[in-house]
Amino acid sequence: MTKIRVWDNLKKEIDRGKKGYNVGLTMGFDRLSKHVCNIQQGRYDTIGGATGTGKTALVDSAYVFHPYDYLRNNDSFYNLEIIYYSLEIEPTVKLAKFVARKVFEDHGILTNINQIYSKGNHRIPKEVLNIIDSYEEYFDIMQEKTLFFRSSCSPNYLYKDLMGYAEKRGKFIKNKDGIVTEYIPNDPFLITLVIIDHIGLIDGNKEDQGNKKKAIDRASKILVYFRNMCKYSPVIVSQFNRGIEGMDRKENDSQEPQLSDFKDTGATQEDANTVMALFHPFKYGMEKHRGYPIIKLQRNYRSNHILKNRDGMDGLVVGMHFLGEVGKFKELPPAKELAENPQLLSRIMAYGTGKK
Repeated sequence: MTKIRVWDNLKKEIDRGKKGYNVGLTMGFDRLSKHVCNIQQGRYDTIGGATGTGKTALVDSAYVFHPYDYLRNNDSFYNLEIIYYSLEIEPTVKLAKFVARKVFEDHGILTNINQIYSKGNHRIPKEVLNIIDSYEEYFDIMQEKTLFFRSSCSPNYLYKDLMGYAEKRGKFIKNKDGIVTEYIPNDPFLITLVIIDHIGLIDGNKEDQGNKKKAIDRASKILVYFRNMCKYSPVIVSQFNRGIEGMDRKENDSQEPQLSDFKDTGATQEDANTVMALFHPFKYGMEKHRGYPIIKLQRNYRSNHILKNRDGMDGLVVGMHFLGEVGKFKELPPAKELAENPQLLSRIMAYGTGKK
């Protein structure tokens, strides 16, 4: 009986694909999406990097703004909901960063949270103050229908929270022994993202006895359960340990990210379908990286490394431009194309500076 049911599920997924239902939601990055196939139901992604590489900004770009704005502006059979455990940045600060991003995207005005909050010697620019209230409706609708913030998380809370969410959006089917065997969603085209930023800040329960690794491992297994049973899509942000900055790595010219660089535990990499990592070559004094002129792009260059891809190719690297003030990423053309087109490189270098 089990073999027949599994085969039937396989045929069902093939049929969904033929109808275009497995295309997924856009991540907003064409080269990246080609390799990881957009945002999908039931895929567990881990995004890592050293401090200051822009991990959170990449997650917010690829998993929040790009799919959300696509659905706002296009008809789609997909729906999107995001449970966002923002453990490092509290929601009000997140919102200020989000506003800075939208102001830049819509008006080309480069601002930041220090200006928006008028911190220290900074003052909110008049042109920003004049338009900031126009975003109230945008973010009210986002938080009412799509983006649900949480400010703390433990393994027990994670399980209860996701279980309560699931029970409101579908039905668990049990066998005669009371064991859950299936989950039937009310909306088969709802993509539920479960973002944890970052997993190293998760609170332990009493049974974890202060062991952070144990707490993270339990949380990851909970995410695997909801991925497999409910087709939820975990997106985990993870810090790197400091080994990448060691002299031995520098001397051996091996500072690019590796799976062993992830901090605290290997569970989030082992359990994930896809593992990506950001690298900031300028931070390590590099003048060139994989053909890209770091000496010119400087702090605005990042490379995104696909370290694991259970359903496709890994070992791939995508060059990216990062505008840190507003947390905005753009894919760069291949390095060879930039080398052959100095004007294109000049336009990229001027992006976000106000220079033409």
